[in-house]
Amino acid sequence: LHLPGEGASERFSLLMPRSYDREAEPRDEYLPVNDLMSTIRAIGMYLVGSDEFKRQVCDDQEKGIVRRLQRARNRRNGDDFVQAVGDFNGLLDGERAAGRTGARFDENSIPSEVAIHVIEQVYNRVVAPTVGLLRQYKAFSNNVYGEILPTLVNEFISRTGITHRSTFVDLGCGIGNVVLQVAAQTGCDASGIEIMKVPARFAKRQAREFEHRMRLYKLRHGAVQVWRGDFCESASVQALLPRADVLLVNNYAFDSTLNQNLLQLFLDLREGAQIISLKPFVTPDHKISARNIYSPESILKVRRYPYWSQCVSWTDSGGEYFVQTVDRSRVKEFLASRGMA
Repeated sequence: LHLPGEGASERFSLLMPRSYDREAEPRDEYLPVNDLMSTIRAIGMYLVGSDEFKRQVCDDQEKGIVRRLQRARNRRNGDDFVQAVGDFNGLLDGERAAGRTGARFDENSIPSEVAIHVIEQVYNRVVAPTVGLLRQYKAFSNNVYGEILPTLVNEFISRTGITHRSTFVDLGCGIGNVVLQVAAQTGCDASGIEIMKVPARFAKRQAREFEHRMRLYKLRHGAVQVWRGDFCESASVQALLPRADVLLVNNYAFDSTLNQNLLQLFLDLREGAQIISLKPFVTPDHKISARNIYSPESILKVRRYPYWSQCVSWTDSGGEYFVQTVDRSRVKEFLASRGMA
């Protein structure tokens, strides 16, 4: 399959299981045929600046490339499928020669469909073949592994208003999926740190594959860095916090001691910085008093939001997340009211 980057292409296996049932397809099963079709659709919809190309690939519901691929797959007709791919390659080669390959959108705001497609491709090439290694953790500890899925990441981006000018930090980034999606979708600088050896190794591999795949698609993205370490002790984290706009902390399984240590880190955040978490760092009814005026909780204003099924990897049920915003005005008002400002 030819891709928008100069001379870029990729091979896909067209083998499919005899028992394949499209209606009953597990959502976590990787099928190269479907990946190829999704890639062609993404290119046709978003990555070539030609309305005619988009029509010939996606919009023509009778003779369009996507429709032909769907028919060939459903009929298990390999010859027709290969012919449709060949015709797509010819169309794309013509657009590349004419200099029309390029994003049909503001490159500082990539559509979520494109960003998620790239992230899923990265995951399926780097993590999925040996995903069993990620289950080697100690249950009921701070080092339990779990993923926040792309749908919820997309909501995080929208909720906190991350843009290409933002700095995003994921404390406990796991395999780095969130870091990569945020960097792809918004163009911001995105960093992540992970203490567990295996997820941290996957995160670094995914970051390399991510940069490679973004070049294949001629897509720009924000700077990405992931590393292994303890976020409570990391000098790199301490240097990032004062300029961070949005932090993500998947503290769903963290104990109270670790959450308290994190609160101390938040004292270095600038005014207006936002902390996304799966458990709140401060209760919604927290009231400032002389006893707690200098506690980290007193500089945080919290909002609670629901999420639904297929948003996190550890449950199919819904739940809630919290956005804590650094707001020191209430502390200043309390001190002023007592003549201490």
